[in-house]
Parts: sequence; C-alpha cells; structure tokens
Amino acid sequence: MTSNGCPDELAIDCRDLTFHFNPNDTEPVLSGLNIQLARGDCCLLVGANGAGKSTLLRILAGKRLTKTRNCRILGQDVFMNTPGGVVYLGTEWCMNPVVRSDIVVSHFLDSVGGWRHRARRDRLLEILDVDLDWRMHQISDGERRRVQLCMGLMTEWDVLLLDEVTVDLDVLVRADLITFLASEAKERGATILYATHIFDGLGSFPNKIVHIQLGSTPRPTLEWSPGSGDLFSVALGWLREDRELRRKKEAARGRIRGPKGDTRDARTFFDKYDYAH
Repeated sequence: MTSNGCPDELAIDCRDLTFHFNPNDTEPVLSGLNIQLARGDCCLLVGANGAGKSTLLRILAGKRLTKTRNCRILGQDVFMNTPGGVVYLGTEWCMNPVVRSDIVVSHFLDSVGGWRHRARRDRLLEILDVDLDWRMHQISDGERRRVQLCMGLMTEWDVLLLDEVTVDLDVLVRADLITFLASEAKERGATILYATHIFDGLGSFPNKIVHIQLGSTPRPTLEWSPGSGDLFSVALGWLREDRELRRKKEAARGRIRGPKGDTRDARTFFDKYDYAH
C-alpha cells in the first residue's frame, strides 16, 4: 500500500499520451508517448532541449490539462483526481519574487509546515548544507535551490517529479542529495522521475531510463543497473540521434538553424543599432 492508502498500481502510467499547447497547432508537443514506472523505480528522463521533458513532468504534476484521460499516477487521473503524495520541483520556483524577498529561511520553512516534519527537515538541512539563518534575498541561486529542495522533500512523498533542479547545486551537495533520493526509493518504495542533462555520478542511481525524442518515446524503457555501461555515452548517442532527426525534419520544412548566408550590409546594421553614440 502507498502512504496515502492506494493499492500497488503502477506509480506512473502514461499510454499513448498526445498533447498540443494550442488546439490549432498541426504538430503536437507530445505524440504517442508511453511511460510506465512501478513503485520504487528511479528513472532518468533523457532528451534534447525542447524534446518535451518539462511538458511531460508538468502534465504528470496536474499542471496542464490534456484532452485524453490516459495519464495516471497511483491509479488516479493526474488532472481530474490528482493523488496526494506527488511532489513536483521545477526550475521556475527560484524566479518567484516571493522566494527572493527578505525572509529568514527558518520562517520560510515553518510557513510550509517545517515544524511538523522536523526530523526529515533537519536531515535535509544537513544533506543540503542549509543555514536556517540565511535570508532569502541575500543568498545565491544555488543556495536558494537548496532551500527549495528542503521545502519540497521534507514531507514523505510517493512520487517525485524533478525537472533540472540540481543544475545549480555544487557537486558535493548534488551527490549527497542523489544518495538520499536513492534511499527513499529503496526504503519507502517511492518513485522518482528525474529530467536532467548532467549525468556524471548518476550511473548507479537509476534502474530505468526513458528517452524522449521530439515529443515521443522512440524505444522501450531501458532497464539499467550499475554494470549496464557508461550512462553518459548512452545519453550522448541518443542526443546525437535526436539532433540529426530534428535537422532532417526542419530541413524538410525549409528551416535551418545556424548561419543562413545573410547578405545584409553589416555596417548599415551596426550603425542603426550602435547605442554607444
């Protein structure tokens, strides 16, 4: 049973998920995407920028409405009947003006119930090396990210959705955090879906890897173990494949990234936009 009383269904179950930002768009952001994760799975979500990783995580978190009812967490529809025990942590949090205001970290954590979860909060304060006397408007982006993680992880969760939130952390704090997350999966059967572009030190963390390519899942979920190979090399191979496919698709539509043989008069351009005079 899960901590919220649900039976042992798949923790995450998306089948043939298709999503458009705008109903009038001819090409979907996600198309026929499939991902199934059991309780206790630690899964890395790998894909190029713009592949749809963040969109998928926000759908799973119940932050985007889909037309179809084929995306479930702990057996419940992620939008119509969002289950408890789901935590989503994304990079946009640190841009909120509230979390950049003059608030003492201890008061900030207490405002979201830190005093009720003191044991886990204190453990995370040590792992993330957070000072309760910090003031939110005076600390760095990396330190602010640590506060976000402490706040988001101090209650017990069943499913954790992470979107690039370790990018600001130094290597020591990140390593200790990954160790903590792995222990949560092993000891409590919690499920983690983690989108990242930083693969060093992660070889023993996942037991599954999902590849998102231009909004779809082109291959079955990869079963992974510490002896499966070089995680970085696997991800790099997939990303090269993604880039070639994207370039071919864009070229077929007459779109090319990078230099386009622009013949505009450079002097005219710079004279127009030279704000130094």
